[in-house]
Amino acid sequence: MKLTKEMLDKVRDIEGFPIGKDEDIIELSDPPYYTACPNPFINEFIEKYGKPYVEEKDDYNCEPYTADVSEGKNDPIYNAHSYHTKVPHKAIMRYILHYTKPGDIVFDGFCGTGM
Repeated sequence: MKLTKEMLDKVRDIEGFPIGKDEDIIELSDPPYYTACPNPFINEFIEKYGKPYVEEKDDYNCEPYTADVSEGKNDPIYNAHSYHTKVPHKAIMRYILHYTKPGDIVFDGFCGTGM
């Protein structure tokens, strides 16, 4: 899939669209999985990889995660990145495994910013 200037025009008015040249936004993107702007592929991505929501069959019932999460900061993956707000991936994995089922789509609203 290719991100085009025409696609950028369709999402340009969405809050959070970056200030920059279209060519740079396209160059920084890896569509359809990551775009450096609001993702125009998101609906197609969810249609392909998601599951339809059927309210009558919704059996999601998950108790709050109450265990302590304490992961060391000496993991090679953790140490590979230098930004100061990072969280050990093993700590995040515990929450994902608790609150999701295999095959679920997980929304990372912070997109790896470490916030």
